[in-house]
Amino acid sequence: MMGALRILRHIVVGLAATLAILAPLWFIGTTMGGKFGFWTPLESFGHVRSMAENLVIAALVLGGAALLVAIVFRVAFGRSNAPGVGGYIAGLASLAIGASGVYLGQSLTATFEAVPPIHDISTDTANPPQFSASMVQRRERDDARNTLDYAAKTVPAFGEAHPQWAGRPLAEVQREAFPDVQPIETGVSPDLAYEAALEVAREMGWRIATESQDALMFEGTDETFWFGFRDDIVVRVTESEAGGAVVDLRSVSRVGASDLGANADRIEAFTRRLRSSLGEA
Repeated sequence: MMGALRILRHIVVGLAATLAILAPLWFIGTTMGGKFGFWTPLESFGHVRSMAENLVIAALVLGGAALLVAIVFRVAFGRSNAPGVGGYIAGLASLAIGASGVYLGQSLTATFEAVPPIHDISTDTANPPQFSASMVQRRERDDARNTLDYAAKTVPAFGEAHPQWAGRPLAEVQREAFPDVQPIETGVSPDLAYEAALEVAREMGWRIATESQDALMFEGTDETFWFGFRDDIVVRVTESEAGGAVVDLRSVSRVGASDLGANADRIEAFTRRLRSSLGEA
């Protein structure tokens, strides 16, 4: 009898330990597969969504079972028959993986519900910066699904989610949801503002694709660490009526109806860093 129970204990603890090791490796491999081109970022995201719930439940169940078995053996059969510290570590690690999955899932759900399902953000909603023909061709070559026609975009409906935004013009919803996304007005000359903006973009890790000092514009692409989603950015600098410069930028995701607020966050981060660089923070 004791031998059978010990075998059961080893199986439960072993499964918990295996899951605690393999689940993070699976997540890293799946997300990096999208980043390095083994499949598309959307396919990578879909793989994670299809398996995440089952892995989280399994991790919580096995982690709890491993700890329960360890405690029961120690109480019922004495210290000599209790599992070693490895059994407790396996249970706690599996529970931690499951709890992390629950937290991440709830965080993503909360973000999705809090922001409108849009993917094209501009500091100038009336006259958004336009991408060059070369960037349009690059997006087409890379099979970008989202169009660049800012004025024609409306917010899609997602079942019962976001009823306050569904069907409304993009510009109207953006102004309501992200009021801090505004043109960046500076007191420096357009040339200095352009150079500072380009330097900030490089510091933020954007891959600069087009730059023109004469036109005071440049374009780049930013790629997410997880999944490898790519967003394209265009920056335009114009002279202000007060003699300074106005920096406008637009950030557009290549795929996905909702960017979960990533483009607005990018623009706001760029704004803070540019103002700091110019001493106008």
